[in-house]
Amino acid sequence: TTEYRDATILLTGTISQDQKLDKKNTYLLVGVVYLTNNAVLTIEPGTIIKGDLESCGTLVITKGSKIMAEGEETNPIIFTSNKGIAERKPGDWGGIILLGEAPINKMGGVNFLDFNLDSMMSQYGGQNLESNSGILKYVRIEYAGRKLNALKELNGLSLAGVGSQTKISFIQISYSNDDSFECYGGEVNLNNLISFRATDDDFDFTQGVQCNINNS
Repeated sequence: TTEYRDATILLTGTISQDQKLDKKNTYLLVGVVYLTNNAVLTIEPGTIIKGDLESCGTLVITKGSKIMAEGEETNPIIFTSNKGIAERKPGDWGGIILLGEAPINKMGGVNFLDFNLDSMMSQYGGQNLESNSGILKYVRIEYAGRKLNALKELNGLSLAGVGSQTKISFIQISYSNDDSFECYGGEVNLNNLISFRATDDDFDFTQGVQCNINNS
């Protein structure tokens, strides 16, 4: 029921150097936004990021890069639809994808996500159990999970080859149009999660993921 501020800054294309998102601004993800080149994306508590409906706004943290999205209990970071209260629905935008270097059970030990992404920038997997894709803490993800075709939908949060040094806790995913949380291989530690009214699975696991979940 919250009405969020209109977006003031566009995020688009490839981010190849460190960048910080400030809570004084509201951001719009336009198309697939890739964080590359071992860059770090830091997001202040209370920051609002909207996913664009028309271009299926999606955030991809590629191998070696990190997202540092550490919200606060009373001041979470919010990823949401760019539509108004009465118009929001599951699948309004893509979602968040973290790609790491931890083991998966695919032939050759590496794979890429088939979500209409650039295959050179959507690879994941490796031999680093402790691969670190950053921090997601006190984050809400709403109305994600765009349906790409009859057999393929994005998830609220996709964790592919994510390693044990990645910190993911106090995450609420609401109204995802596919799974809320999906792990594709990796060595994943998850704490204090909520999946609310996903249209498919709340938690989904594949590709040999080794996952510990606490209080979810």
